[in-house]
Amino acid sequence: MTDEIVKKDNPLRALVDARQSIQRDRIRFGNRLDAIERGSDVVELSTLNILQAWNTRFEDLEKEVDSNIRDVSEDYPIIERLTKVKGVGKLLAARLVSSIDIEKDDTVSSLWRYCGFGTKDGVSERMKKGEKLHYNKNLKPVCYLIATSFLKSKSPYSSLYYEAKEYYAENRPEWTKLHIHYAAMRKMIKIFLEHLWHVWREMEGLPVSMPYIIGKGNHTHYLPPEDFGW
Repeated sequence: MTDEIVKKDNPLRALVDARQSIQRDRIRFGNRLDAIERGSDVVELSTLNILQAWNTRFEDLEKEVDSNIRDVSEDYPIIERLTKVKGVGKLLAARLVSSIDIEKDDTVSSLWRYCGFGTKDGVSERMKKGEKLHYNKNLKPVCYLIATSFLKSKSPYSSLYYEAKEYYAENRPEWTKLHIHYAAMRKMIKIFLEHLWHVWREMEGLPVSMPYIIGKGNHTHYLPPEDFGW
């Protein structure tokens, strides 16, 4: 399947968007029911029955759309490759892939920026008031979910996090623990995205540049995607 088809007709994106909408409503109804159970909200029995019925309906809809996403994902070879990486399931892979036009992102820095991990003059790029959003607001949370899954599953990518965390702790004494955590997460995510960019573009027969080089002191070394399960 080519990116040209994806751009003209993207059923995966439609399903992912539908899932987000359904999930928001399911959470909203669930929160209301939790409040009633805690006693912080009081409603008539008839209203409670309606809330419970809709909550169940949204739970069923979410399961149904998840099943549809898994089915449609079979048409995306990059998702099959992605799910070989420990910590990346089909739903996370679908949420990531459905919003990316890999042909348009002709450099890895372009993909980083689109996912919300761009840099400017060596500093993490931040939004300024009145400035047009330059990244996809749905992708950054997905990337952090994947990164969290890497840590929980002890994916090969998690070693990058712990190495970066140790380095920042030793060399950035002014940083808080939370700052160090997010900086290490960011580094792990960027290397993962570089691997995604490289593998996906190669699969589509698109030009690729030199891979991301990791520097330590006066030494550099290449981390191939295959070492991380691709």
